[in-house]
Amino acid sequence: MDFGLTLGLSIGIAVIVSVSFYLFSQMVRRAREKQEEMQRVTFTRIDDLRDVLSAATPRASISEEKKAAIQKMGPKTFYYLDERQVKDLYLQVFQEPEPKRIQTRETKEAKVGIAGKFHVVEPKYERGKAQEVTKDYDVEQVPAMMYNKVEQFFFDKGRVTFGLDEFEFDESEIDDFQSVCDQMKSKFKLDIPDDLYGTFLTDKMREFAVEYTKKLASSSGYIALQSEFLIADITDTDCILSRVHPLNEHLLSEDGEVKIQIGCSRGFLTPSGIAIFKKDKSVKITSLGKVVSWNGKDKILEVSPIAIY
Repeated sequence: MDFGLTLGLSIGIAVIVSVSFYLFSQMVRRAREKQEEMQRVTFTRIDDLRDVLSAATPRASISEEKKAAIQKMGPKTFYYLDERQVKDLYLQVFQEPEPKRIQTRETKEAKVGIAGKFHVVEPKYERGKAQEVTKDYDVEQVPAMMYNKVEQFFFDKGRVTFGLDEFEFDESEIDDFQSVCDQMKSKFKLDIPDDLYGTFLTDKMREFAVEYTKKLASSSGYIALQSEFLIADITDTDCILSRVHPLNEHLLSEDGEVKIQIGCSRGFLTPSGIAIFKKDKSVKITSLGKVVSWNGKDKILEVSPIAIY
């Protein structure tokens, strides 16, 4: 009797344990499936969100805005004008002097020929036109007029890079992350900690700044600048304009300080430039120039200007 009772209790306990374990395993499985389903839904919604963002209307780039702003400017007050470069470029762009006016006169003339018809030779008459063109040329245009035409030619032909003096980066990556955070909060009641968001933003902006530094280092050709520059130094022969690049805000101290430097010959400063350019004074300028070099040690993009106004 005792043996039977003991056996029954053992069997009963085994059944209870088995059932409990089964129920527990099913609960774990369902919880895991629910978690996986939530992750799938989350990733699907994130992918959908990225697709929507990528299909959105692109924003006007800083370079486009800079170009439009410069082209909308009226008559220029030149602070600096390298007349030698202007004349050289003008002669390369425009192969012959431009006419001041063109006079065209048309005269009619009769052309006589011979035509055959049914084995009978008949005269054939044709009416034609002769043009007499008269061109009057200016002997020489003033440097400011020549520069404006060269500048417009370069702009129209897409031979100028705009906006290198500003910090432009792909804002969509920041927008994507912010949108994902918002979706996680509104749909799943999950908050992204402020320190995690701040770390992501700081790291991403530094990444952008480092990449933009590489863009400055590899730049070449003609560039248009429109920003505030510091008159860093003035000597008897030279004038140095310097701009601490905005991307420095997102770099670490060990990354170094990035600058754009414009080196001017004092001989081409205009009276307005001599009056305005004073050492340690900040001046808002527009300038078209050519990249001379990238000083990797000092992180300086050196530019030789054609004109500053």
